[in-house]
Amino acid sequence: MKLVLQICSICLVITLASSASVSPHVDPELTPAPTPYPTHPMDDPEWAPPVGPRQELDKQYWIRTGQRLLDEQLSKNQLNLNVAKNVVIFIGDGMSIATQTATRMYMGGEELTLSFEQFPYVGLAKTYCINYQVSDSSCTAAAILTGVKNNYGTIAVSGHVPLMNCERSLVEENRLTSILRYAQLDGRSTGIVTTTRITHATPAVAYAVAGARYWEDDGDTPEGCTDIAAQLVHGEIGQNLTVALGGGSRHFYPAGANTVHGSTGRRQDGRFLVDEWLRNVEARGESGIFVHDSLGLSQVEVSKVDRLFGLFSANHMSYRLENAVHEPTLKEMTAKAHEILSKNDRGYVLIVEGGRIDHAHHDNLARLALDETVELHRAVQHVATATDDRDDTLILVTADHSHTLTMGGYPVRGNNILATGDFSRLDRMPFFTLSYANGMSYFEHFSPTGGRRNPQWMDSQRPDFVFPGTVPYEDETHGGDDVGVFARGPHAHLFSGLYEQHLIGHVLLYAACLGPPEGTNTGRVSEACKRRLTGGSSGGRVNPVVVVVLVTIAVVLLGRQ
Repeated sequence: MKLVLQICSICLVITLASSASVSPHVDPELTPAPTPYPTHPMDDPEWAPPVGPRQELDKQYWIRTGQRLLDEQLSKNQLNLNVAKNVVIFIGDGMSIATQTATRMYMGGEELTLSFEQFPYVGLAKTYCINYQVSDSSCTAAAILTGVKNNYGTIAVSGHVPLMNCERSLVEENRLTSILRYAQLDGRSTGIVTTTRITHATPAVAYAVAGARYWEDDGDTPEGCTDIAAQLVHGEIGQNLTVALGGGSRHFYPAGANTVHGSTGRRQDGRFLVDEWLRNVEARGESGIFVHDSLGLSQVEVSKVDRLFGLFSANHMSYRLENAVHEPTLKEMTAKAHEILSKNDRGYVLIVEGGRIDHAHHDNLARLALDETVELHRAVQHVATATDDRDDTLILVTADHSHTLTMGGYPVRGNNILATGDFSRLDRMPFFTLSYANGMSYFEHFSPTGGRRNPQWMDSQRPDFVFPGTVPYEDETHGGDDVGVFARGPHAHLFSGLYEQHLIGHVLLYAACLGPPEGTNTGRVSEACKRRLTGGSSGGRVNPVVVVVLVTIAVVLLGRQ
């Protein structure tokens, strides 16, 4: 027994010695002791903690601002139960919460707010598709604009239609109806504005039905189905659009024909769809204008035009930082569209997409993504200001899905959001506050032999600088997290809380008093909507014209007795 114990003791000593030789240990160079190598700033014996803005050091600053913010919150609890005669839907494609936060700092400070972040009601929407945890823009657009979730990559069809299935997309029961169709049936004007190709996923859902988002022209569309561009010109919704502005002229011109934007068309059927659009408008006895650059858009006389069609690039429109002077900004397109739609006393529905936020993220171009978010902020600000005195206009701002952009480390207050913000003691290099979970930028930031490349001498302020992606992937992916929903106007309070994304479509129809009696909002009609449908005031006040008519009828009837 004694021998066994001695052997066990020897084994234990050997085991401990062996484990000690391979166990993790603290590298002396990673301790606060001065070294000739780069270290974390906090490891400097002379290090002093950073100081924030001076006015914020006093507790009274936070008490005062806290009370002011409380007053603002209390003032928001005044429900607007009117009918939303006008609806403006802003979609920041790929505008995640992290994107919004980083954009505030890009604009100049952590304490800033984007225009729509000042709206009184905020919620969160879940963004998954029927068949994917992480969605694309077409299935999320269906949820927002039709109130029905569907499969990844499909355009305004139910979940019974698999991606790329033409035959099932033609079945009437499988086809979805967007809010624009209901608005047109109600006599309201409708419009679409986007910085992407106007045949791209998000705008396409508003006016087209297709088994795949890729069927933008006839070259990719199976026989028997109609391509998305043709549906914009001849479709039930498309031909009745009051305004349509965006990019993608290549899908409206035949192969070999000049699109006016420095490239040729892609259509295989030889059709010039822009010409067909102009002929259609003329045949209806209306005044229609087609524009292809910013000058043409600026010269449109709103009082003299019934319908406006604008294509400003062959592909997607340029990023603002690319200084494409011949292309209008998102704000300029939105302003012109809003002005034209506002001529209709019956009301309007306008969809505005800041689509290139998404594209910048896909290429790990964080600065461009933030700058495009600023463009959306400006477009929202314009419409919000133009409708400040109206209690019948609902403005909704949301994203269709998120991206993998993240903010990390412990950068000091006021640090440039595009710069490095913290230091890793493990590889002795600084790292960027912004990074992505995946993307092609992996190869720019990680050495083939392992480890990060030192970002110290990288020029991260350039618009074309790619921020690090930690997993190599051919195209940075969307994110699956919830997205923000911001609302102002009639029934905006219904957008509070956490909910399925397709609820947005239902609330929009409910607030705007749209949809057939047997349709989406069956049994869910607001009191203001009932009054509107019976000729009363949508705002809860008695319609004086109706009163005069009723009194006159009463007097006549009494006189006959």
